[in-house]
Amino acid sequence: MIPQDDQYIFLDELARRWRQDPDRIVELAITGALPLWLSFSDVYTQQAETKTAGGRKRKTPARVRHDRIEVQPSPEVLRQIQGRCDRMLIVAELPCRDGNGRPVLLTNSVGEEWGETSMLGLKPAALFALPKDVCQFERKNKIVQHTVHAEHREREQPDAQAPLTMPAEGHPCFAPELHAAVACWQALFAEAGVSAAKVRKADILAWLQRHHPNLSRAAMERIALVATPIRNGRH
Repeated sequence: MIPQDDQYIFLDELARRWRQDPDRIVELAITGALPLWLSFSDVYTQQAETKTAGGRKRKTPARVRHDRIEVQPSPEVLRQIQGRCDRMLIVAELPCRDGNGRPVLLTNSVGEEWGETSMLGLKPAALFALPKDVCQFERKNKIVQHTVHAEHREREQPDAQAPLTMPAEGHPCFAPELHAAVACWQALFAEAGVSAAKVRKADILAWLQRHHPNLSRAAMERIALVATPIRNGRH
């Protein structure tokens, strides 16, 4: 039986629902926080070879043909997709997990009668999550869907003077550069008083290198630009 579309929440829809970049949602799948699936038709799966206690290989598992199957791509495959969600990924075989959580290799059945390898095309937009997993993740992380948020936006005007609070790293909307920029400003300028006028770009870059060494040089330059207070009408 082929599931209906309303049984899937596709990547683009989920990105709009959470007001989040698709790459961040793929990252959640890589870490195991939210399962993402792909659906294929007319393909084979084969379990990975295992070894006996004596180190000898067991008999090669037989391949199984599927008219249709839903699988979870492995983290290695998702890492290749991340950052390229607008491009198709072409592979000869797909390491993944089946519906029972077993590691399998998925291959295309087309061309098998000629002994040829038929490639698989993976469209990142075809990645989907199951509604039950999405709802569970939203409850756990206290996420309000965008549609609900928009409906109540006029009723619940935020306090423009309220202090800025930064979400924890586990939050689905966590922004590393924003987090680093706010932490940098608070450390160098919030309580510095008159001495803050002596803080220069080099001081900001040095602070970022010390406290956030994983940031790229380009990211540090961006943060230094936005964290520097305006002096005499310019940064």
